[in-house]
Amino acid sequence: MKLLAKPIDAMVVFRSDGRHPRPYKFKIEENGEMVTVKVDQIIHATKTKVCGAENILYQCQSTINGREKRFELKYFCSKCTWQLYKM
Repeated sequence: MKLLAKPIDAMVVFRSDGRHPRPYKFKIEENGEMVTVKVDQIIHATKTKVCGAENILYQCQSTINGREKRFELKYFCSKCTWQLYKM
């Protein structure tokens, strides 16, 4: 996987039981076009701390342009922002 660390717009599900947010789909710019990717499967989610800031790293899998691809999404809890971390 290649390190990208690109900010993304994400649609997320927050559950009433207080568990961490679950990414549903996101948009990213590719070749000048906005592409929407639906998150088919979350393989694993890990809470981490970097310099005291809490993050959640999601290892995911989706079908993109007819091919199964794995990628990582990162959620920055203090900023409430999302990033396509690796693909």
